[in-house]
Amino acid sequence: MNGLTFINGATVSATDVRKSWSKIVQCVKDSHKPIFVCTNNKPEVVVLSFEEFQNMQEIVEVARREQLGQQMVCDLLDIAQLTSKPIKHMLLNKKGVFEEGEGQ
Repeated sequence: MNGLTFINGATVSATDVRKSWSKIVQCVKDSHKPIFVCTNNKPEVVVLSFEEFQNMQEIVEVARREQLGQQMVCDLLDIAQLTSKPIKHMLLNKKGVFEEGEGQ
């Protein structure tokens, strides 16, 4: 990419984007690395491939579900302690709804 200043292939100015958008897009697609766009030497936006964006979204979703699961367990333990009753065994039905397990 002639004339563009990169740090590890990852930083361009907003002016570079205006002048060389197609080259920047190709660089992102080829390198699979994001490019940080700066205005007045301050990061403003990030350009990344759609594939990398999807990968990041999947990671965020897995972390969100893990956090929700941990919070549910903590809430159930709190309820069990406050009510002095054991936690009931719950199963996820075909509709995606939790139901009390049989034999409880």
